[in-house]
Amino acid sequence: MVPSVLIGLVLVLWLSTARTRRLRWLVAAGLAALAAAAALLATAFPPALVEITLMSMAVAMVVVAVAGARQRRRLGPAPASWARWPFRIAACLLVMSLCAIAVVLRPGPFLPSTDTVLPLPAGLHAAVEPPDDGSCGTGSCTQTITVTGPPGQPGADVYAAVRRHVADRGWGRGCRRAGWLLDRTTACIELAQRDDRVMIHLSGDRDDLAHLVTLE
Repeated sequence: MVPSVLIGLVLVLWLSTARTRRLRWLVAAGLAALAAAAALLATAFPPALVEITLMSMAVAMVVVAVAGARQRRRLGPAPASWARWPFRIAACLLVMSLCAIAVVLRPGPFLPSTDTVLPLPAGLHAAVEPPDDGSCGTGSCTQTITVTGPPGQPGADVYAAVRRHVADRGWGRGCRRAGWLLDRTTACIELAQRDDRVMIHLSGDRDDLAHLVTLE
């Protein structure tokens, strides 16, 4: 997970700069626990990945800063050979923060998961079209599912069954936020009847389209 990897980099840098055995492993244990907690939170709340990443990085930076200040009070200024390490740490943390901010400010389109609508109710059969080079455009990626009913079932009945199903899966008016507070990406669903089949179009959009109504 992204938060754990970033905290892991901070941990490696801290181990390279720590000058006392006890403080080295105490802070390392704290950063490892923070990485594990961030991974668990990101797994439990995927829409909040950006927020969890930023929060965990901020906590890691504070922990390292406090530990470094305590180290300087106890041992005095670092020898000349150590002087460049704080700048390296600051530069790495700055780059990580800028990357995180770039993700927040301009998230990209994503291929939506079919798990948001599958499995279908008994009697309905789904065929997922494999993604190809045309699945993603500038601001959106699309996944298509073709739904058929039992032989002889009218297309209107299949459409009604699929419409009830997606409503039960929480799609509401058709578009909903995929992120949490800072991530403005949205996922949308559209239904189209073609003869006795129903096409489900799932889109992962870079922009905030939660206000759109795609389901009547």
